[in-house]
Amino acid sequence: MAEVIPFRGILYNTAKVKSGDVVAPPYDIITDELRDALYGKSPYNIVRIDAGAGHPGDDESENKYVRAARFMKAWMEEGILQRSSKPCFYAYEMDYRAGGKRKRLHGFFGLVRLEELGKGVYPHEETHSKPKVDRLNLMTSC
Repeated sequence: MAEVIPFRGILYNTAKVKSGDVVAPPYDIITDELRDALYGKSPYNIVRIDAGAGHPGDDESENKYVRAARFMKAWMEEGILQRSSKPCFYAYEMDYRAGGKRKRLHGFFGLVRLEELGKGVYPHEETHSKPKVDRLNLMTSC
């Protein structure tokens, strides 16, 4: 059986930002145009960390992952982002459209112990190498 436990998340400080200005859709559906629009909503929009733009001349020492880490560090120092004081589970709700119908997804975030594939939690979708490398690079940087 999968072990699921609460954790101390990093959340926006709603005394300093409006949630509508800083949320973004999942990274894998953000177009360049949408990213630019989200950048314009707030200097603290999560897209700057989660799906930042690449720039001409990016290299090992300056790239979207390095910039994401700088944004995260600065926002933590400014109190824009704050670590939860105690371990929690985090509920979420997402509305979306599929096949012309309105849908609502309910879920929660928690930590899950890694297990050998097939011995607890099963993969829910096909994942590809490029997005996995991108997410690993982002997590490593931040």
